[in-house]
Amino acid sequence: MKILVYVEGPSDRDALCALLRPVIEAGRERGIGISFHPQGNKDAVLDDVPRRAADHLADRPDDWVVALPDLYPMSSYAGARNAHASFPDLEKLLRDRFDRRAETLGLPDEVRQRFRVHCLKHDLEVLLLAAADQLRLRLGTKHALRKGWRKPVEDQDDDRPPKRVVEDLFKKYRKKPGYVDTMDAPWILERADLAVVEKSCPQRFGPLVTDLRTAIATR
Repeated sequence: MKILVYVEGPSDRDALCALLRPVIEAGRERGIGISFHPQGNKDAVLDDVPRRAADHLADRPDDWVVALPDLYPMSSYAGARNAHASFPDLEKLLRDRFDRRAETLGLPDEVRQRFRVHCLKHDLEVLLLAAADQLRLRLGTKHALRKGWRKPVEDQDDDRPPKRVVEDLFKKYRKKPGYVDTMDAPWILERADLAVVEKSCPQRFGPLVTDLRTAIATR
């Protein structure tokens, strides 16, 4: 059995693999492989993953497939084919596209339930805000950083999402080269405590972790 998680980019893949190492190892112990697959951008996840998920489950009905785009940005999609204003909108968009393909393939309801939609709110960097001690270590400062963003960390403003918060912190403390998501995010989350991050992100990241554990437990 495999669990395939489709994400936007390589930084998502590498950082989530680092943070979710305990869950990945728990799956491996039960003969379940959990893998993360970058698609290049958000449009690719929204446009292609539902079809690919249905096709995959038609061939491998015991597997699970997860779509995991960033929720942000939303406004730039207004009026476009991928328009959404909230996670429920995003979930419906992906689920409808999956169901249309699943109907064509004749997938039974039980198999359709193995396609799950989640998102990072607003983006990967929300997890870095939840790992404040490790973020501070990467920045090389002893300053208290938690006053620089909203709490809970998933409640950041759409106009200043977590990635912008993190970029500003790196400009202040690390200067050049600034924040490099493919290097800094995995470094921080490899050292973070999954339980702490999960507790700090109960809205969207918590349900993802719960679903992964549920999939493992069904083995």
